[in-house]
Amino acid sequence: MADGVTLAEATARLYAVAPEEFVPTRTLLVADAKAAGDGDLAREIGRLRKPTVAAWAVNLAVREHPGEREGLVDVGRELRAAQARLDAAALRDLRPRREDLLARFVAAAAETAAGAGRPLAPAVLEEVRATLVAALASEEATAAVVSGTLARALSYSGLGEVDLTEAVARTTSGAVLTVVPGGASRPGKGPATDGGGGGGGDAGTVPPAGQAEQEQAEQEQAEQAGEQGGEQAEKARAKRLRAAEAALAEADEGLEEAVSRAEAARQRALQARRQVHEAEGALAKARAEQRAAEEAVTEAVRARAAAQARRHTADRAVTEARRGN
Repeated sequence: MADGVTLAEATARLYAVAPEEFVPTRTLLVADAKAAGDGDLAREIGRLRKPTVAAWAVNLAVREHPGEREGLVDVGRELRAAQARLDAAALRDLRPRREDLLARFVAAAAETAAGAGRPLAPAVLEEVRATLVAALASEEATAAVVSGTLARALSYSGLGEVDLTEAVARTTSGAVLTVVPGGASRPGKGPATDGGGGGGGDAGTVPPAGQAEQEQAEQEQAEQAGEQGGEQAEKARAKRLRAAEAALAEADEGLEEAVSRAEAARQRALQARRQVHEAEGALAKARAEQRAAEEAVTEAVRARAAAQARRHTADRAVTEARRGN
């Protein structure tokens, strides 16, 4: 491999440069890998996608602001756990932390980008914020963001999964490449991690020169075409993001209200169940008392009949005695 550069080192270098320097830097790294006869590494590097401005700013902030990066992981985990439990109280308690984290992370991205000589437009800052909102909603999106190799902005509408298609640098095996310690899991051993092909692929494994140059030229043309008209696309995305975030905030409020109603209904059901249990106990006691009273009536009627029979016998005895006199 060229100058002993691995795929991880090439990835770290590429996702640290400014967006306009990405393609030239990648071209040089691919050429170096080919010159060293490492065709696998050349292909892996050539597949790395140029980040958008918003993704580049997020990557910088992830590298240079570990506090915000760790906060994104922690708050995201707590939010998802509270949502899974339908815990409205926890969601309300987490809302201030969520908003504070978003504000600090966006400010960190703006600061690092400006320090790198690339102030961010309002539309780009909105993309950065939308990316962080998406990261809080999904564990996979969190891993993509904290990897430091994000290629495009993310979005989340409040429903379904976050779309991560071509959103982060991956090896040919699909493992996320990360340049941040403690970020997404680094890929395991193999061509994708060690720079390709066990470190010494022969020149015969490299595709024909014309084909390789053509593929790279087509990719660069596509990236340049994507940059043209980017301003209109950013405005359209910003508009969609504002609408999606408004819908997400409304959905969050609706979820909290629904969870509160569900909890209130559960408490009412428990109270009603206790009342039914108490009423059933009182009814059973009343029925037992009723049976005892009915048995007492039966015994009293029998005693009265016996007393009447004894009186009748005594009355006859009195009558007969009087006749005998």
